[in-house]
Amino acid sequence: MPAPMPDYRREIIDLPDGDIIAADWVAGEPEKPLFVLVHGMEGDSESRYARLLMNQCSSMGWSGVVLHMRSCGGLMNKLRNFYHAGFYQDIQYFLDDLLPTRKIVGNIYLAGVSLGGSQVAHYLAKGNPKGHITAAAMISTPVDLKASADFMKTGMNRLYIIKFRRSLLKKYHVKAALIQNDEMVEQLSRSRNFWDLDNAATAPLHGFRDAEHYYEAMSAVNVLKDISIPTLYLASRDDPFVPEWSMPKGEGKAGLLESHLTDFGGHVGFVDNYGKSWLAPTVLKYFMSFE
Repeated sequence: MPAPMPDYRREIIDLPDGDIIAADWVAGEPEKPLFVLVHGMEGDSESRYARLLMNQCSSMGWSGVVLHMRSCGGLMNKLRNFYHAGFYQDIQYFLDDLLPTRKIVGNIYLAGVSLGGSQVAHYLAKGNPKGHITAAAMISTPVDLKASADFMKTGMNRLYIIKFRRSLLKKYHVKAALIQNDEMVEQLSRSRNFWDLDNAATAPLHGFRDAEHYYEAMSAVNVLKDISIPTLYLASRDDPFVPEWSMPKGEGKAGLLESHLTDFGGHVGFVDNYGKSWLAPTVLKYFMSFE
């Protein structure tokens, strides 16, 4: 079923290191909660799941904001780097430093989709969520990057690589003068799987030796035990990005990570037999339990 475009108001956020990101807001009632959403790899506020979640917020009178990763949402960032699965510092700045100056009255809830969920996990473990966040959710999130990279080498999963490669190549061409690495672009254009993509670009751009080093250092499974606020892990056992065996079963501190695994739903799909998505109602129902 179609998901109408929310009535977004865009804000350009200046970051402490001189870079910029976009935040797309939907207005709600001042005393109601705020839902902060971090999108997935190469996603943005126009992604279907973002529209579904933000529309659900609006229907409940909640405020919402889609916090974009660097270079996403149609806004190219200024610095050489982009984003990766463990880069949580922009989330931290937004939640720990910027929002406290905005006089938010209601509770704040945080959710991340796919790669965004990995960034959220790192923030929950390393930032200051207890001071600002009531509860969180990780949706279709790969917590073991190596497992997912291996899993996506097979079958139809490889089609996703073509989509990501095309999107990333456009960005690298735009920033070629800043990146100054023609070999990186050539390697990226030949990428056939996530190992290739991350060896070609993600690792060298962000200070990792190679893809294996990146996967070992930035997999969210390393930090789940340090999550200190109630967090929902929502995923489907038939997710083409995430092998079932790698999905967390509730490894958070003092049982704070609650896993909800469904048999069907694909990657951020969660559609019933009538074509209606139950993603937004499920996530918002979880958050409403804390009101």
